[in-house]
Amino acid sequence: MDLQKARNWTDFLLKSVTIIAIIAGGIWAFYQFAVVGSTDTNVQVLVSAESRAYSDTQSLLIIHVKPKNIGKVVVKPGEDGLLVTVRKIPGDAKDGIMRLDALPLLYSSDLLKRYLDGYEIEPGAEYDEILTIVVPKGALYAVRAELDVGNEDEVDHTTIVRAEAVDSPAK
Repeated sequence: MDLQKARNWTDFLLKSVTIIAIIAGGIWAFYQFAVVGSTDTNVQVLVSAESRAYSDTQSLLIIHVKPKNIGKVVVKPGEDGLLVTVRKIPGDAKDGIMRLDALPLLYSSDLLKRYLDGYEIEPGAEYDEILTIVVPKGALYAVRAELDVGNEDEVDHTTIVRAEAVDSPAK
């Protein structure tokens, strides 16, 4: 009978450990997916701009748009893609708050249209998409990048740049 009793206790112990492991796994899964949100998209978009002399009256505006996936899942942008808008800031604005979205639109483009096979941002990856525009020298511009991450959600960033000559024009 001692051998049968040992088998029963071993069977009970094995089943108890299995039940505890299943419960612990369920709690861990709930924590990862519901609390931490490890399946959520987590993207940053940074935009910067610089200018180079292009001619006596024009500058080349070089815009860098850097989407970075700081999440744990692959991000596939939505239908609106990665929209870059450039708005000219008037030189005669009055004192006070300036609504950049109300300024005249100079240029707008979806940078992802050039990727015919689609665009994905891998976890931990950062890309540098570049857009160049010829603009009048000396003007001030608001450059905005907006990434559609789906589910009617977006990530955006805006910067201000003056198109000035920083080097001599190419002849």
